[in-house]
Amino acid sequence: MNFGWIELVFFYGVAIGFGVWQVMRTDRELKRTRAEREAREAREAAEREKDAG
Repeated sequence: MNFGWIELVFFYGVAIGFGVWQVMRTDRELKRTRAEREAREAREAAEREKDAG
């Protein structure tokens, strides 16, 4: 039996899994940051409208 294939599958499985995890983590972080920014901008716009009106 050739153990090289097992090593390759294990190594690349871990590497690809880590890469996918990083992409998912970054995507969640970006979505959270965008939502916080949009909420802050909406709050600031409401305050400006209240002050102007």
